[in-house]
Amino acid sequence: MLDPWALAHSRWKKHLVEMLWEQRALHSAVALQALCQSEADAIAATGLTAPIALIPNGVELPDPAAALPSPPWSDLLPPGGRVLLFLGRFHPKKGTLPLLMAWGSLVAEAERHGWWLAMVGYGDDGSLARMVESQGLPRCSVHGPCFGEQKAACLSKAAAFILPSFSEGLPMAALEAMSWSLPALLSPACHLPEAIAAGAALAVDPEQVVLRHRLIQLFNLSEAERSAMGAKGRELMATRFSWPRIAHQTAELYGWLLGGGEAPDFVQQPRR
Repeated sequence: MLDPWALAHSRWKKHLVEMLWEQRALHSAVALQALCQSEADAIAATGLTAPIALIPNGVELPDPAAALPSPPWSDLLPPGGRVLLFLGRFHPKKGTLPLLMAWGSLVAEAERHGWWLAMVGYGDDGSLARMVESQGLPRCSVHGPCFGEQKAACLSKAAAFILPSFSEGLPMAALEAMSWSLPALLSPACHLPEAIAAGAALAVDPEQVVLRHRLIQLFNLSEAERSAMGAKGRELMATRFSWPRIAHQTAELYGWLLGGGEAPDFVQQPRR
């Protein structure tokens, strides 16, 4: 919550919270955890002097053969339809508006390649669903939140995942999508450059023209190319974001804080 976009949003409220208790909490910490390098940089830019441990969120690798219920869009799509999945909170910072604008501009392309957009989430009192309905946006469906097996069903039956956010920490939805071997379209604000570098995701800005270009690029990928991207994402999750790795780093951090000695290599010392 210390990145520039987040601090600028509802700024006066956050300043009040900072003065009342957050400043005291942050300055009393013996260490701070960042989920990605961008978050570590944002913490350092505030002038905080505690060491910063770079430990990301973790995911479990799902069993792709597990029996799951049908996803919420199952009655709306014809057999063989490919679903581009947005899964998360319906909030302007998630880039939902430019995504829908881009989608509306290429419905003919989506139909020609057999793609549909499914928006699964919560948090806006139904305004996104009403907007899609009022505009009659084709090949797009909006669904309420899904958890547990229902969420797993969405991830298992989708053909790709998209998160064109303006601001994130390290989004669990993107990590979970890649753990399900989904090729992903991710904005720089998702802070997963390793996914782009590994060929597991396409970089996309939360801007209509760029989104349109990337969506067309996705539509033109062959099934083999999408499968290869998904496999690279799952491998990345297994090697960099698995819970055993995260647990080991966390134990190492607490061991150092309690026992001293040399700092782990993922701990960044503040500039003084």
